[in-house]
Order: sequence, then structure tokens, then C-alpha cells
Amino acid sequence: MSDDWDFYPLRVDDQPASIFLDLGIAKIAPIKSHLKMAYLRIQMRKPRKDGLSSQNEFDTLIALEDQVTAKIILDGANLFVGRNTSSGNRDFYFYIRDSNRFEDLARDAMGDFPTYQFETGAREDPDWQTYFEFLYPSDRSMQLIMNRRVLQQLEQNGDNLANERLIDHLVFLPNFESQMVFATGITDAKFIVDDAPKEVNGNGQLSVLFSRIDCPEQIDAVVLPLFDRVTDLGGNYDGWGCEIAP
Repeated sequence: MSDDWDFYPLRVDDQPASIFLDLGIAKIAPIKSHLKMAYLRIQMRKPRKDGLSSQNEFDTLIALEDQVTAKIILDGANLFVGRNTSSGNRDFYFYIRDSNRFEDLARDAMGDFPTYQFETGAREDPDWQTYFEFLYPSDRSMQLIMNRRVLQQLEQNGDNLANERLIDHLVFLPNFESQMVFATGITDAKFIVDDAPKEVNGNGQLSVLFSRIDCPEQIDAVVLPLFDRVTDLGGNYDGWGCEIAP
């Protein structure tokens, strides 16, 4: 449905997992013509010990996904919205019009991969609960996705992510007290507060612009504690940026 696909790690049933999904479809979901959720679960043949997919099976799984999902969504009756990989399984999720039609297409598509065991299922899901409450990333996981996208943009512009440089951060807090608490905390962590204006923005929030010399390839370890702290204070982390360092 869109070109905005991405992935993120998490834990599902206390096991390591990886979700790959169509983020863009969230803008138009739920789609009234597709109010049933269906899944196709395949049992991976060579999973890693932690239940995730292995490099040995990578090419086969990609070919399976491309061919099987293409057949299932061919006539527009089914929409492929994401997948979850965990516990030795890869689950493909769809929103569909007709359960019997989905079942027939899925079984026909899996005929091209006879060595894989699989199962299917479907249920009513008018609010797209599976998509929004299971597949869709939390705010924290979305920040990891955004971090990775910035890193990719830097690399595309010739950046050496291992080079340290000044990295700017911006957060928004709900009131003066939380602004002061946050600014004091980051100063203790060797950040420099570049600007903390006392005027609220259009949303009634106060900003803090701050910076520190860090390495972009370690940005998750830098950003996540900041994200957690500003969230605890009722605010939100707005992002980071830096100059390109070849």
C-alpha cells in the first residue's frame, strides 16, 4: 500500500523478535473494505538458537516472502501489512475481505515451497487492532527507526559514522519545572544546554536544545536514555542532528 516499510527489534512472549511492517498504511487504516485480519505462519527450517532467522536461510525466506505475498495480494482482496519473526516462526499478517479466498490463495502460494510447514487463520478485526497494537512500533521503537534513518542519510552523504562530532538534540517539556529538571540532568551527563527559552510554543511546551560530542554509530545508546527521561517528565524527544564527517 505504501513505500514506507521498516523494521524494529522487540520481544514477543519474552522472546527476541523482529517486526517488519508497512508504516505508511497507518495513515489510512482501518480500511473499511478489509476488516478481517488473517495470518500465514511458516515454520523456519534453520532458525537461530534465539528463534530469529539465520543467515543460512535468508535468501530462501526472502524469496518465499516475495513470491507468496505477491500471489496472496494479486487481486486486491488481501492487503499485506507486516510480518513478525520470533520463536522459530515467521508470521505474515494481512487484512482481507474473504477468509475462504485468503485460505485458497495462501495454500496455493505455499505450494511453491513444499518443504515448509505452515498454518493459516483469520478473525474479525474492524479496528485493525492487530496492526496498531501488535505490529505498529511503540514511540520508543519508532525512535530507533528514526535513528537508523538518520544514520542511513548520513552514510549516503559520505559520512563516517565512527567519527566523533558535536551532535545536537531537541526536546519539549510540558512546564517550567520539568524543563529545569531535564536541563539539570543533562548537564550532569556532560551535555551543554544551548538554549532553554521560557516562551512556550504553539502546543504550550517549553524546549531544550542541547549538544555533546558523541559518535553517531553509538547514537541509540545516547538517545534512548534521553528519550526515557523526557518521557518520564511528560515531554517528548524531537530528534537529533549533526554535520557530516567524512
